[in-house]
Amino acid sequence: MAERLIVVDKDRLEYDGLFDVKEVHKVLQDWATDKGYWLVEKIHSETTRPEGKTIDLVLEPFKKISDYVKLIVKIRVQFSNVKDVVVERDDKKVKVQEGKVSMLMTGIIETDYEHKWESKPIWYTLRVILDKYILSPFMSAHERQVRNDCESLKNNVKGFLNLSKFW
Repeated sequence: MAERLIVVDKDRLEYDGLFDVKEVHKVLQDWATDKGYWLVEKIHSETTRPEGKTIDLVLEPFKKISDYVKLIVKIRVQFSNVKDVVVERDDKKVKVQEGKVSMLMTGIIETDYEHKWESKPIWYTLRVILDKYILSPFMSAHERQVRNDCESLKNNVKGFLNLSKFW
C-alpha cells in the first residue's frame, strides 16, 4: 500500500472582488508547467443560481521524483456568487467576473506508489528499514520542495487576484 505523508494541510486563500475565471485557471496551469507537475483535473462543475454562478474546480497536479516518490498538490478552487461585469481597461470594455474565490491546497508525498515493495514480507520489512534510516534525509528535502511549491502557488494566485482589483 502506498504511504502518504501530508506536508501542507489545507492551506487556504480567500478573495472577494473582480477576477477572470479563465485567467485564474491559466495561472494554475502555468504554475504546474513551470514546476514540472502533470496537471490532472478531477472535477469541474458549474451551477447557475439566481444569486450567481458557482464553479467548483478540483485539480491534482503530481510530479514523479523517482520510481519510489511522487509529489502531489491537491487544489480545490471554489468560485461562488460569480456574476459577469463589464469593466473599462485601456479605453476598451472587458468582460470579467465578480464574486468570491476560495482556494484550498494540500501538499502530499506519496511513497511506493507502484506497490513494488509489497509483494513479499521481506521486501516490506526492507522498505521500512530503508525509509527510517537511509531515505529520511531525502524525504526532508522532498518535504521542503512540497512546502515551497505550495507557497509559490499561493503567492502566484494571490498576486494575480490582487492585481485584478485594479481593473
